[in-house]
Amino acid sequence: MLHRRAIQFASMADVIQPATSGRAKCRGCGRPIAAGELRFGESLPNPYGEGDAVYWLHLPCAACMRPEKLLPTLASSDAPIADPDWLREAAELGIQHRRLPRLSHAERSKSGRARCRSCREAIPGGVWRLALQMFEEGRFSPIGYLHVECAEAYLGTTSILDRIRRLTPDIDDAAAAEISELLEHQRPGPAVEEDAADGAAEGEAVAAPSAGPDVAKTRPLPEDTTRRVRES
Repeated sequence: MLHRRAIQFASMADVIQPATSGRAKCRGCGRPIAAGELRFGESLPNPYGEGDAVYWLHLPCAACMRPEKLLPTLASSDAPIADPDWLREAAELGIQHRRLPRLSHAERSKSGRARCRSCREAIPGGVWRLALQMFEEGRFSPIGYLHVECAEAYLGTTSILDRIRRLTPDIDDAAAAEISELLEHQRPGPAVEEDAADGAAEGEAVAAPSAGPDVAKTRPLPEDTTRRVRES
């Protein structure tokens, strides 16, 4: 009995396999994964019980958002994967630029109240912006937006147009051309460090301090951390 129980709760391996029903949604983009489509299953500790839980992603979403987990699974998989070279190159680029996996998709700014995570200036309504999210504790959480022109300062590269099109499949050629033009006109200056420890050092939450659906979600700092920064 103990032996069977140990096997049942042993760590599971990440997998690439076809979706069985089409009911699962991608953990990265939130869109459904079609029945029969190859998908990436990431095994993580189950937050609700013993053993592991498997979280599913489209292969392009996994390459862009979970590159360090997809690469070894991609190398060992014998599944008939379409465009494996693109998946591998996208994952390797994400490992090379540590913030690049935060890129979620491109969209037009709605209200103009959100501020750029890099330069801190407001992003005008109606312009293209880059949405960001952070992977923590088995889930992706929105963390803000970027001007497209701040991509290099924050993400470390402007080689992201094809990645944007994979992550935002409803973008047409005209929109892609507009985004490409913005990528060619990057704003100078380094991005503000905003990882968890860096944000604490700044003594502030990382998103714009105004309310509304167009504003990045914030994660408040621990009270003692905020107090130390104020007193320093």
